[in-house]
Amino acid sequence: MPDLDAHLALHRNRFALDLAIRIPAQGITAVLGPSGGGKTTLLRLLAGLERPSHGHIRHGQHRWLDTAAGIDVPTRQRRVGFMFQHYALFPHLSVAGNIAFGLPRRSDWRTHVRFWLDRLGLSPLADRRPSALSGGERQRVALARALAPQPTALLLDEPFSAVDASLRQTLRLLLHELVAETQVPTLLVSHDIDDVRQIADRAAVIIDGKLRRFGTTAEVFTDPGDAEVARILGWHNLLPIVRWDGQAAVGNWGALDIESPAATACPGMLAIRPNGPRLDSGNDTGQGLPVEIQRVIEMDGYRAVFCHLNDRSRLRIHLGGREALPALGRARLSIPPECIRLLPPGRRPYTSVINRRA
Repeated sequence: MPDLDAHLALHRNRFALDLAIRIPAQGITAVLGPSGGGKTTLLRLLAGLERPSHGHIRHGQHRWLDTAAGIDVPTRQRRVGFMFQHYALFPHLSVAGNIAFGLPRRSDWRTHVRFWLDRLGLSPLADRRPSALSGGERQRVALARALAPQPTALLLDEPFSAVDASLRQTLRLLLHELVAETQVPTLLVSHDIDDVRQIADRAAVIIDGKLRRFGTTAEVFTDPGDAEVARILGWHNLLPIVRWDGQAAVGNWGALDIESPAATACPGMLAIRPNGPRLDSGNDTGQGLPVEIQRVIEMDGYRAVFCHLNDRSRLRIHLGGREALPALGRARLSIPPECIRLLPPGRRPYTSVINRRA
């Protein structure tokens, strides 16, 4: 199955989207970003539910959209499987009827419906209406309806948002398994970082209609590129730098020597990874960053320490399994160089391969 390439621009009132992205046919590409940043708009543009101001969409050798050439293939002919945030099931149709809705009425369509009912464990619910289903059951029906017509691409808008936390893990695994079987370009929008970490092969961050970071999930979460993206990805320990001399970062929170500086100009922000720093509880003299330990949490292997710095900035530090839990109060935090990352403050658009060729 070919990849899905798009370069799209949309100007609507005060909102503007302008980005290029390639969605591979293998695996799941997840999109993160703040509300109103353009994530769902991107899905709707790819599906043909909205038309951009200009741009193109190519699925292999097929052009779904090329505004310069006057090409705009209708939504139905693009054969995109679209799973809406709140599932948008037809309330007057049964589970089987919802799954059958997008299927061509060939001689084998009933067999096809039965296959998806069995594949997603919905056979006992085939005659029920959506109002009689749980959130997890509705989610599976919506997923089956999106996959049943054998789509050329799969677009998922917050697929787990209406599902209880206890069901999320099961449904994540199910989705990952189904995508591996179908091998079509799959784009998933989510606000949940755990969704992305656990099932996405690639991650994209969209802010204010711009693609700010794109790569494998591991690459993006390890190196967000700037502080604004880091916040979206759940980085907690971000400290503004007031003064930088190439060797030390200084802020109202304190000062840290940087043994291997990654920037000559003032980088703007300093990030401290939570895994790796060590606390010397009860010590407010000597080496390290002075902190005040406010809270210690230990639960099912999760061990975290919450601290305040001089300016009341907060830090979260994760402890290893064999480390003693520190006492509340003053302490010193020793931070290895590999736990420190210098970041520009933000507003740097990501330049994709498509953008560079355009």
